Order: sequence, then C-alpha cells, then structure tokens
Amino acid sequence: MITLTDKAAVKVKQLLESENATDLALRVAVRPGGCSGYSYEMFFDGEFAADDVVKTFGEVKVVVDPA
Repeated sequence: MITLTDKAAVKVKQLLESENATDLALRVAVRPGGCSGYSYEMFFDGEFAADDVVKTFGEVKVVVDPA
C-alpha cells in the first residue's frame, strides 16, 4: 500500500486548494511501458472505479488502481 507523510499531505492539500479542486483525490497509477516495463503516474482525479483502493491522509484522499 501507499503512505503519505504529514508534510506531503499538507502540500497536496495546498495544491488542490490552489486549483479550487478540493473535491479531487491524488491518484497513483502504474502503467505498462517505459524501459523498465512500467511507468508511474500521479495526478488529481475525480472519477473512481468500484475496485479502486482509497486511503485518507488528513484531508487528502489517495486513490490507487487495484493490483
């Protein structure tokens, strides 16, 4: 699973507030491709699948694609 430090959660919250997007979550995803076989992505997302894993750190939601 993923962990977000308190300092990182504060920064993510600041970024969301600066974009007026506090209803979004930080999505962490792994995609096939790249030299090592996978590439990693982080982006703000408001659409969630039923099988997404959602974890809350303070006021920040982190969404991870299922394994």
